[in-house]
Amino acid sequence: MSWGHVVSKNLIDWTHYPSAVMPKDVYDRNGCLSGSALVINNFLTLFYTGHLASSNEVFQTQNIATSGDGIIFKKYIYNPIIRQSPNGVGDFRNPKVWRFRNLWYMVVGTSSRERFGELLLYSSTDIFNWKLNGTFVKSYGDMGHMWENPDIFELDGQHVLIISVQGIEADGFRFRNLYQTGYVVGTFNYMKGKFEDLEVSIATFYQLDFGHDFYGAKTLLASDGRRILIAWLGMWESDFIESTSGWASMLTIIREVRLNKRGRILMTPISEMEELRVEIMENAWYYPEESFQAGAKSFELLVNSSSMLYDTGLVFEWNFGTFTIGYSAEHEYISIDRGGPDGVRRAYWSPTNHIFLRIFVDVSSIEIFCGEGEVVFSSRFYPKSMRIKVIGKSQLHITQHRLRRTIGYDKELVNRLKVS
Repeated sequence: MSWGHVVSKNLIDWTHYPSAVMPKDVYDRNGCLSGSALVINNFLTLFYTGHLASSNEVFQTQNIATSGDGIIFKKYIYNPIIRQSPNGVGDFRNPKVWRFRNLWYMVVGTSSRERFGELLLYSSTDIFNWKLNGTFVKSYGDMGHMWENPDIFELDGQHVLIISVQGIEADGFRFRNLYQTGYVVGTFNYMKGKFEDLEVSIATFYQLDFGHDFYGAKTLLASDGRRILIAWLGMWESDFIESTSGWASMLTIIREVRLNKRGRILMTPISEMEELRVEIMENAWYYPEESFQAGAKSFELLVNSSSMLYDTGLVFEWNFGTFTIGYSAEHEYISIDRGGPDGVRRAYWSPTNHIFLRIFVDVSSIEIFCGEGEVVFSSRFYPKSMRIKVIGKSQLHITQHRLRRTIGYDKELVNRLKVS
């Protein structure tokens, strides 16, 4: 496992660059796992976890790599900067680093000796020498056995903590995936180095996304003040059909994150996504059982219903499969079904004025934003030529935009690197 590297000037058009960090040293020879990136003194600085597997044991350490040009990265000569978990547990990974006033802080995901998930807090004056401050936050028994990929940020005067969790048991509609990514909201006290009165349990932990494939979410603060998020659009132990073509898995589209009045996260596509629209392919009202040909592999659907009193939905149909989106007016939930024994995902949703869905379909993925982003589904699927059919008892107005390609290579950079 290594750090891939893509670059963008506008968050929608991306260019492949050489891998930033590759596993080749003693402390990371079995993998360079995720962490965080910051610009420090004009150097792009990566904090990552080195993974070493030896004699049926796992050793994970925290490390640094830096780049002056944003292309070629060099590992810190005195890596690792943190050599082991104080708990004596091998699982110890994914450093989140940030600065507050005169100190740098790092949160690392791990497991306690009792096999409960927890996060450890470190501090530093210089990013190279770190002091353990203690347990940042921990599970009290119902929040799985391992926490990873932590992220913490301030939003509207509150602190949001995102964690990815292994070992939570399914609870009705919730926590249906192998592993879960969600968040809690509270107030972090820097003087005490702890959250104030925060209990992390399944009662306070809210899923970020209800689809089949969403994990390891990370955020950053954009230059205009927006908090934006991206995640792995995948799940461990999945069948990555595309691996036969030389690649596996993908990332979500970038989303803007906000808090509503109830302290719940709303996720919506960043506004720049509208710049990808190149052609209106459909723009009409459709009755139940009416359908149309998708006509493109990558497209966006804007779906509206003026009534919330009746069930409604869409079915994406192709020769060997279907993908269904359905809203139940009676039970006030929205669901997706991609087929198979574990194909259904549901979330409670109560639209206020009307039903609105914004749906992004790519060659092997679908991302569904409900209303103002109260509920989001992200899933992988592998359709061929599709028809889209309206189901239920309500008319739907559908606008379909074909989307342009957004990923490529910098030929000049490739040639320059070959010469050097």
